[in-house]
Amino acid sequence: MRPYSLAEIAQITGGRVVRGDPEATFTRVEIDSRKVTPGDLFWCIRGERADGHSFVAEVALKGAGAAVIELPVSLPEGEGCPAEFGLIEVDSTVKAIGALAKAYREELPVSVIGVTGSVGKTSTKDLAASVLSTRFPTYRNPGNLNSHIGLPLAVFGMDSTYRYAFLEMAMRKKGEITDLCEIARPEIGILTDISASHLGELGSIENIAEAKSELLASLPQDGLAVLCGDNQWVRKVSDRAKCKTVFYGLFSGNDCRAHDIRTLGADGSEFSVTYRGATYRFAIKTPGMHQVQNSLAAVVIGFELGLSYEEIKRGLESATLSPMRLEVLKLGTLTVINDAYNASPKSMRAALDLLLQIGPKRRLAVLGDMLEMGESGPEAHREVGRYAATRATHLIAVGQLGREIKAGWDEISCNPAVHFRDKNSAWEYLAGEVTEGDVCLVKASRGMGFETIVEALVSLHEKTGADA
Repeated sequence: MRPYSLAEIAQITGGRVVRGDPEATFTRVEIDSRKVTPGDLFWCIRGERADGHSFVAEVALKGAGAAVIELPVSLPEGEGCPAEFGLIEVDSTVKAIGALAKAYREELPVSVIGVTGSVGKTSTKDLAASVLSTRFPTYRNPGNLNSHIGLPLAVFGMDSTYRYAFLEMAMRKKGEITDLCEIARPEIGILTDISASHLGELGSIENIAEAKSELLASLPQDGLAVLCGDNQWVRKVSDRAKCKTVFYGLFSGNDCRAHDIRTLGADGSEFSVTYRGATYRFAIKTPGMHQVQNSLAAVVIGFELGLSYEEIKRGLESATLSPMRLEVLKLGTLTVINDAYNASPKSMRAALDLLLQIGPKRRLAVLGDMLEMGESGPEAHREVGRYAATRATHLIAVGQLGREIKAGWDEISCNPAVHFRDKNSAWEYLAGEVTEGDVCLVKASRGMGFETIVEALVSLHEKTGADA
C-alpha cells in the first residue's frame, strides 16, 4: 500500500496516536507476529487462539515501527524497546483495519471483481485471473485472504498499477459479504455455487443463499453479474443483481454453455463453449468436470471485458490453481490427489469423481470431517460414505464424524474400510497400506490439517526412492 502516517491512520480509523511520531509512515500491515519485518505496522487482532496484544513487546523488539491496539499493552522500555515505537489506540482493531482498507481502496483506479460461492470460488478466481492477465495487469487475493480480516490485508497488497483485481469473499453469517463489499466496491461479481456449507452457522440453505447473494445486491447498475446457472439456488437469487447478468454452466438454458467435453484424466479436459452465437474450443490442465464449469466464468469475464478468443484460450491453458485444491501429485507410480484445503458435501463428491476418473485399480479415499455442518452433519457424512463406496476401493475415515462416513460406506460396500479418531493414527495405517500404482485422495475440512498426511506421503516417497 502507499505510505500512511500514524496521524493519517488514526484519523481514518477514528483512533488516536498514544505513542511515537505521528508523522512516521508505514507501507506494510502485518497481523502475524511471526511474520513481522522491520518497519511494519503490527495490527493487534483478538482471535480464538491468540490475542495480538500479547505480542506487541515482541514485535517492537523485532523492529516493527508501530502497533494498532484496542487494549492497553505493556512496553518494557528498559529491555530494549525502541523509543520511537508507535501506538495507535482504536475502539475495535477489526473495524479499524476495514476502515483503512476501504480508504485505500477508494484511492485505487482498479476495477474489482468479487468472487463468492459455497464451493469453487478459489479455482474460479485463479482461472479468470489467468485469462485477464494475458492482456491486463491483474491482481488476485493471495492464499485465503477473503474474510473480514483477510480481505483488508488483500486490499493492502494492491497498488495503482493493476487494472483488475479479483477478491474472494467468504462468509459465516448474514451481512458479512455486504461489509466486505463496502470495503472492496466490486463492479463485477461471480457467484459460483450455493450449497450446504456453513449450515451449522446459518441454519438453512435459504439463509446461505441470502448471505451469498449480498454480493449481487452490492453491484452497481452498470456492473456485471456472472452466475452459475446450473445451480437452482443461484438462479433463485439472481434477481438481487440490478445489473446485466450472464449465466454459465454445463446445462442447456445457460448463456455460456460447455459441451462436447473430453476428459484427459489428471491432465485436464478439452471442451467446446457456445457463447454469443459462436462456438469455441478450449482446454484446461486442471482435472475435474467441475473445473470445466468453473472455467466458463473465466470465459464470460474474458469476452465481456474485450479479450480475444486466442487470449482467453491461452489464459485457460496456462492457468495454475492455488495449492491443496484437487492438486494431483505424481510420486513415482503413486498418485496423490491433494484436496486438503476444505470440504463440503458437494466438493467431496467432485473429488471422489476425480478419484474414479484417474484411478484404474486401487483407489484409496482418506476422508475426514466436514466441519460447520450443524445438525445435518451426521447424515451428510453418511451420504459421503455411500458415495465414496461407488468411487473408491478403500476407505480410511478420520475424525469424530469420520465414523459416519464409514457407516455410510458399510451400508452398500464390503470393500476395505477403517476408521481412526485422529490423523496420526490414520497415517500409521496408511503408510503400511499404500503401494505403487495406487491413487490416493486426501480430503477434509481445513481444520483437520490433512496437508500433513500429504506431506508424509511425499516424505515416504522420497525416502523409499532414496533407499532404492
